[in-house]
Amino acid sequence: MALNVVRLGNELQGEGFFTQWFYQESVSSTLDIARAMAERGAPEGTVVIAGRQTAGRGRLGRFWESPPGGAWFSLLLRSSRDLGQAGCISVLSAVALAQALREQYGLPVRVKWPNDLFLYGQKLGGILVELSSVGSRIDWLILGVGINVNNPLPKKTRVPAISLAVALTRSVELEDFYRVSLKALARSYLRFVREGFEPIRQCWREFSMLEDGVCVQKGEERFMAHVRGLSELGKLVVEREGRIEELVGEEVTVSLEE
Repeated sequence: MALNVVRLGNELQGEGFFTQWFYQESVSSTLDIARAMAERGAPEGTVVIAGRQTAGRGRLGRFWESPPGGAWFSLLLRSSRDLGQAGCISVLSAVALAQALREQYGLPVRVKWPNDLFLYGQKLGGILVELSSVGSRIDWLILGVGINVNNPLPKKTRVPAISLAVALTRSVELEDFYRVSLKALARSYLRFVREGFEPIRQCWREFSMLEDGVCVQKGEERFMAHVRGLSELGKLVVEREGRIEELVGEEVTVSLEE
């Protein structure tokens, strides 16, 4: 049964953030649609949801299997913030979703920096960020989110996958999932606009799945490092042979299980 986007929109009206909705049973990628809408001037708070994606993608351009039953959506933001703070938005989005899913379903969802969601050591979902800038400022930024909810899980993956339905041993109402998740994203983002990244940076440790010692793949180089926290721009701060380094998610794979 198709998601009732009109009813979902009515339920979220009180948030005062979401401006327009687009839903289609099957699309290539919600990110592609949201990008086209952003380039045509769509307002912040635009949400694009699909029943399935035929060309969903994750970080580094990897194919993301997106069959019916999962949550595949994109959220358009127009933050007008410094380009360097895009990493903050990426991290805060993952933390917001992890916290919301913990509270809603009682599951110990964790964050793998910068923006993947894990449950019981298996991948639950992830967030892909795309943006456009004007000078040093963000013009628009899109959060492309993919979460395994009720969908069948892919058989061949680099990291074992899990869904909410498998973890709960029951199906999940998609409208409930979207309501909880979108509210959490909006509230966390608006708090960031008001208060900056520090509150998120302080609570990130509670949700992080990274232990002290991690293995880092940086280009052709592979090394062990100790996690020391997050920088003010959302970069992962590690200590390597007595030296402090800041890792950038687009260039680095922190590979505990990959």
